[in-house]
Amino acid sequence: MSESPLPVVVTGAASGIGAAVAALLVAGGTPVIGLDRHASAPDGVDARACDLSDPAAIDAAVAALPDRLGGLASVAGVPGTHPPERIVAVNLLVPRRLGAALTPRIAREGAIVNVASVAAQRSAATDAEVAAVLDASGDAAVLAAVAAHGLDGSATYDFTKKALLALTLRQARDGLAAGVRALSVSPGPTETPILGDFEQTMGADRMAAAAQVVGRHGRPEDNAPLIAFLLSREARWVNAVDIRVDGGLLGVR
Repeated sequence: MSESPLPVVVTGAASGIGAAVAALLVAGGTPVIGLDRHASAPDGVDARACDLSDPAAIDAAVAALPDRLGGLASVAGVPGTHPPERIVAVNLLVPRRLGAALTPRIAREGAIVNVASVAAQRSAATDAEVAAVLDASGDAAVLAAVAAHGLDGSATYDFTKKALLALTLRQARDGLAAGVRALSVSPGPTETPILGDFEQTMGADRMAAAAQVVGRHGRPEDNAPLIAFLLSREARWVNAVDIRVDGGLLGVR
């Protein structure tokens, strides 16, 4: 008799890619616990309100999660229209905090999947600068290390996504002994509620040009099947890689 699927935690499950991932997992029989600022998610998801910019709220949410999990999809993110401190908190500190807290609970052959972005390629930060931020101990130290670069909101977004790629590799290394994988996916421009924010920070003309190259912007449902696969046991030998989901945008360019 096969064991029942373990629940997967999905951040940002209220909308966009997070909602698409949560809905697809539930449709396939995997229980999903969705964490978002509002307790809203697709039907069948155990939606729990959590202010992901608040470490205390994250710790409280973690304490209420089951002892055993099938995986974690860190999808929640904020664009460059937000203050740099909030961008760092949600885009980098949340995946770091949740990954550290939940890796011991994830079953062997389970996975962490972090949603990064092709915008990571735009960051001018060196690998050494990224490593220095990730080496910082504690949220305040990370925030201070990023602030020292004097980046605006858009550049902070790019930096956090580049740092998330490096964080994913560290999480993969740390999870090896327990058989917990860590991977990232990097969407290109995607039709989510924050697409307008990216048009504001990156330029509507530039975003339109990207859509022209590949025919359209991505959609949440273009990303969800890959994320669901990477979380599954079928992807048990896929680890420590980033996969672009951009319709070929960067490759063609």
